[in-house]
Amino acid sequence: MVVLLGPTATRVYGVTMLRNLGLAAVIAVTGAMASVEAMAQASGQGRLVFVGADPAEGRPGDVGSGLSVLSFVTLPESGRVEFDFVAALLQANPVSTFVASPEISRAQTGGLSVVLDLGLAPGADGETQIVLAGETMPISEFADRFKGLVDAFNPVQRQLGFVRIADPSDLLPAALDGLSVALEGSGLGMSVLMVGAEPEACEGPRPGLLYAMLAGLADRKPFGDGNGQTTASEASAFLTQSLERDADRGDPCAARYSILLEGLDGQDAIVGETPQEPLIPDIESKVYMETFDALFLMSSDAPDPIRAFLQSCTFCPNEAELTDRLQTIVARELSMSLEADVWEAIHEDTSPARLQVYVDNCQVCVFADEAAERIKQFEAANASRANENAEFEILRAARDLSGLRTWRESCVACDFADEADALIADIIADGRYEAEKAALFAATGAMNASMISLWLETCELCDARSDAEAALANLEAQALAAEPCIQAAGLPQQGGPRLLADIDVQVARAACNSVLERFPGAPNAMVVLGRVEQASGDVDAAAAAYEVGMAAGMAESYGLAAHLAFAPGDGSVADYARAETLAQQGYEQGDWLSGEVLAVVYSRELVPGKGAADALEIATAQAEDGNPVAQFFTGYFNLTGSGTGVSQADALLWFERSVAQGYLHSNSFLADLLETGTDDKQPEPERAAELYWTALEGGDQTALGRLTDQLGERSNPVVREIQTRLRLAGVFNGQVDGIGGNGTASAVERFVASLADANAG
Repeated sequence: MVVLLGPTATRVYGVTMLRNLGLAAVIAVTGAMASVEAMAQASGQGRLVFVGADPAEGRPGDVGSGLSVLSFVTLPESGRVEFDFVAALLQANPVSTFVASPEISRAQTGGLSVVLDLGLAPGADGETQIVLAGETMPISEFADRFKGLVDAFNPVQRQLGFVRIADPSDLLPAALDGLSVALEGSGLGMSVLMVGAEPEACEGPRPGLLYAMLAGLADRKPFGDGNGQTTASEASAFLTQSLERDADRGDPCAARYSILLEGLDGQDAIVGETPQEPLIPDIESKVYMETFDALFLMSSDAPDPIRAFLQSCTFCPNEAELTDRLQTIVARELSMSLEADVWEAIHEDTSPARLQVYVDNCQVCVFADEAAERIKQFEAANASRANENAEFEILRAARDLSGLRTWRESCVACDFADEADALIADIIADGRYEAEKAALFAATGAMNASMISLWLETCELCDARSDAEAALANLEAQALAAEPCIQAAGLPQQGGPRLLADIDVQVARAACNSVLERFPGAPNAMVVLGRVEQASGDVDAAAAAYEVGMAAGMAESYGLAAHLAFAPGDGSVADYARAETLAQQGYEQGDWLSGEVLAVVYSRELVPGKGAADALEIATAQAEDGNPVAQFFTGYFNLTGSGTGVSQADALLWFERSVAQGYLHSNSFLADLLETGTDDKQPEPERAAELYWTALEGGDQTALGRLTDQLGERSNPVVREIQTRLRLAGVFNGQVDGIGGNGTASAVERFVASLADANAG
């Protein structure tokens, strides 16, 4: 099982461990072979091996005698490790450093844990390489050498592997399977992968989480059962909480993310033995003091000291109880604040109804006595009973729902309160009320002005007429105010720019914020502003804005959210299932972008059970509806035979329609068909060249590739036309001969660069 930690995949943890290290403790190997008796004494002792890592980094204090530490500059080469040499060295020295590859013969080690500092780099053949202490090796060699090292110690328990990875090129996702297999081959019960910066990039040591593990904290409550052995399950619970805590604090030395890998024995694997004597006294002292502080804070009503403790503690005993305590305190403060707001709203009411509700339901009841006194005043001052009752009789005869509601909310004596409630319930229960309510809810939820107008024209009870009229007026004002915002950053079918890169973020943000200042929470402006924030790189703000739009029933919000799930753009893993679910909802409401997302995920077979035929069906339906992107998809599917038979004629038809609507990406595909001709159409090289040129001027990368890297595939007439245009643009001095050589391709690149310079100016 692989556990990826972090809501945004941003987790940092580095771990090192040693025993009683002083300046003289790390030495190069120069000693001779140990005796059989020495090896026998060392057999079964716990080992902690560092490879390419500094044993002193993050050490919280001296390590007790229950653990022996060995440091390797790099992994010994396979076949040259002899364990009797290492057994003698481990008994003789607290720490021994191997600069070259020693020969080690087999003895037996008790528990073995390993810490590695390595990097990932791209290899010449495209395969990810392991970089360890300046040495580069393929993953397969790393696997053999690492397994050889672990096997050489002949451990009784293969416990933990802490692998700190420098991965500036984000190679781990592609290399994860191979690296997982390599670590699994060593037989370790659990491996922790921490991906982050180089150690020298940190101002201080990386967190020393391994020490807490080896000290047996994971075997203690609330993670373990205290039986003296740490299982993979207990370690996973402890590590997850610790890693999450460090990451949430924003540790500057934190890795971008961490991964827990279970070994072959799964959750039951023994990955640690709790030492009988404290392994690291400083840890035990820290845990004791933090436990004392936590017990004191459990009786406190002040939230800030509890927050400070939870933000600064190292091992955080009683964390769950303190978190619950903090939540209770915060909830009480919130209740007090809410009751103050409620009282501010009801203390001048002219009827006792809401006052009584407050008295009956308050939690802290700061204003309960004052509310009770006002209720008594209402009861004593009820002098309008006769008029109130007469009014009710009139309303009952007319079955006036709105009037009955008003009477019920404002009555003082309320002699007919039960009858009024029953009559209101009866009117509501006849079906017309719920139907009208549902219809108005759907209309206002969809923010559809025509639906709200129709409701006002056809309602019978019209209980919410004022709400409908207010919603309609508000929508009309919002729509008028949002036009500049939509033009600046709305979707293409709304008149906005097609690409996020085409959005002027500063102008669009100002336009949309202007709408929101006037109409706080207006969904149309919120959704467009989400697209602006996505263009600026704030993916979280964009996702929140699209949620607002979906809650308001705006079809385009589903497409935008689906596209964000399909292509997060911030290094997050794409969620194709969510993308499909959202896109299906938007597609059913007629949203073009939703259909485009479905066409892409289905054509790439990213959703089980869906393929090219499903993509073609959706694309064709939207193409016929006038969507230029769907027209391109339909043309491309017919051109390649995806989900249908190959039809150049149909491809030509749909590419033509897409180009006619200004979708530049279609230009090069239509040009390719016109350049060579089809079964039903003669070649049109001049128009093909025109299409290539127009796309090139618009910044289309496909056109750039066709006229540079693929220039040799263009026909002579097309190349001649391009050369002529390049000459007129002043970037080509060669012969206009229709031969696509390096000179012509370079001229194309100079032309594109000149366009970029002009735009930048």
